[in-house]
Amino acid sequence: MMDEHHPAPLYILCVDSGHHGSEAVGVACRRAVQMGGRVGLFNTLQLDEFQGWATVEDTLKQELREQSEKELWVVAGHIRDNYDLTPEFYIEEGRPLDALKKIIKAYPEIAEVIVTTEKKDAADYLELKAVKKFPVPLVLVSDHPKSEE
Repeated sequence: MMDEHHPAPLYILCVDSGHHGSEAVGVACRRAVQMGGRVGLFNTLQLDEFQGWATVEDTLKQELREQSEKELWVVAGHIRDNYDLTPEFYIEEGRPLDALKKIIKAYPEIAEVIVTTEKKDAADYLELKAVKKFPVPLVLVSDHPKSEE
């Protein structure tokens, strides 16, 4: 039984709203169910070009956060309906791998990070030097159907 000293394993899922039925969602949810764990939905807000414009940046941050939450709610609804899990949201600013490292440091119960290769910013998760030093497994899941030969 999990308690506050030994929280349930957390499977972080990196997926866009358009891929709520993706194989990556299935992988993360099946692992969470099998291990008595949780699913966290992760997204980043990237604001590089607006630094220094405080009022514009604040407004943009709020709009991006609201859009990100809307997208994650689509995925969360699918997960709730199909896997009987209630996902947690993790929305951070910055580059995906940097933001993930920050989350992993704050939540040591993270067991894996699962990324669909169809995600808009999937390439940002593939910096080999950074991934080699990643503190938890980073699992890339292709959503392309297997070709039959």
